[in-house]
Amino acid sequence: MPIPTRKINQITSTKTTETPDYFDRLGQEYYVNFYDLFEPPFQVTGTDPRFVYLTEQYKKVISICLQVVRDQMELAMVLGTVGTGKSSICSIIRSRLAARNDYRVAYLDDLTATPSQLMVNILLEFGQDPTSRQVEALKCQFKGLLTQKAVTPLVILVDEAQTTTKYNLELLRQLLDLETNNGKLVQIILFGQEDLARKVAARPNFLNRVVSQVKLERLGGEETLKLIRHRLSVAGAEYELFSPQALQAMVSYSKGIPGEVCKLGYHTLLLGSRRNERIISAATVTEARILVQGEIEA
Repeated sequence: MPIPTRKINQITSTKTTETPDYFDRLGQEYYVNFYDLFEPPFQVTGTDPRFVYLTEQYKKVISICLQVVRDQMELAMVLGTVGTGKSSICSIIRSRLAARNDYRVAYLDDLTATPSQLMVNILLEFGQDPTSRQVEALKCQFKGLLTQKAVTPLVILVDEAQTTTKYNLELLRQLLDLETNNGKLVQIILFGQEDLARKVAARPNFLNRVVSQVKLERLGGEETLKLIRHRLSVAGAEYELFSPQALQAMVSYSKGIPGEVCKLGYHTLLLGSRRNERIISAATVTEARILVQGEIEA
C-alpha cells in the first residue's frame, strides 16, 4: 500500500545534540521534548478519548451500544481480541453517558470478584453505601435505586468481561430482571475478549437477553495510518515524524491492532530520540518491533 506523504517544513531545533538524560527534570521521557510534543502520543495504558481515532467501525459500535441504552433493550456485548480498542470504546460511551443528566453510569472491570463483592462494587459506583454483605440484601438495596422518585435509568458498563464467573453472569441476569412500572431501567454493556462469547453461550438464560453482539475487527492499512497520524497530531506533532518507509513498517508490523500500534510507536520514538533521528527511519521501527516482541533487552 503506498503511503501518502506530506511536505515537511524545514526543521529547526534548539535542542542539544549531546547524549541526553532520557528523563527531564519533571520526569518526562526525553523523546517528548526531542520531538517537540506536548505529551506522549502512544500511551500503552489508559483510555484517553482524545487519542481514539474514530474509525467507521468504532462509530458504528458506539452507535449500537448507545441505541441499546436509549431504547432500554437491556444487554449488549462488544467482543474483540486484545488491543482492538474495547476499553477505548467503553471509555467513550462512559463519558458520553456521564455528560447527560438522564442516565446514571457504573463502570466495572473485575468480574472475578464474589457475587457479594460485585454487588458492593456496583452500589459504590452508583454512590450508595452498602448496608450489608449478603447478596440478597444488596440486591434489595439495588432495587431501591429503581423505585426512587424520578428515577433515571441505570447503565452498567463492564470492561474485561471475559474474566467473569458463571455466578456473576447469573447475578447480572437477575439485575436485568428488576423492573418498575416505568419498564426496564437497568442496561448492561459487556466488553470482553472472544472467550466471553463462549461463557455466555454456555448460559442460555443469559444469552437470550443479549440484544446486540458486535465484534471489533482489525484496522485496515489506511485506517492504521490515520490512527498513527491522529495520535501524533493530538500530542502536538508539527511535522511528519516518520519517513514514508517508517510509516509503512508501522502499518505492517502492527497488523491493524491499535494496541500494537501504541507499543510499537512508544519504542520507536524512544529509539529515534536516542539516535537523534528527527525523522524516524524504517530501520528504527524494525528494531522497535524486536523490543516489542521481547527478543532483546530494552
